Amino acid sequence: MGKFREIFRSKTIRIPLKPGTSLLSLLEELSRMIGADLRSEFIGPDGKPMEDASLIIVNGRVADLSRIGEYLVNPGDKVVFSPSVAGGG
Repeated sequence: MGKFREIFRSKTIRIPLKPGTSLLSLLEELSRMIGADLRSEFIGPDGKPMEDASLIIVNGRVADLSRIGEYLVNPGDKVVFSPSVAGGG
């Protein structure tokens, strides 16, 4: 979505995934594939999640970025990288 579509230059990417891969490992693999640091889009230099800037949604649920190394994804999971959306009124 948004800036991530520009980063990946595609709406959808399919990659092989081992069962029980951590979300952090997935980010690192994607970073290598595209030659960009995706981790910095979600985790700040202080190691704290930047959920006010970007979200990761796995199978329709927002992932807890403070546990990104423990959050596991599996083959067939749908992972969406999204800029945070704020607003209303």
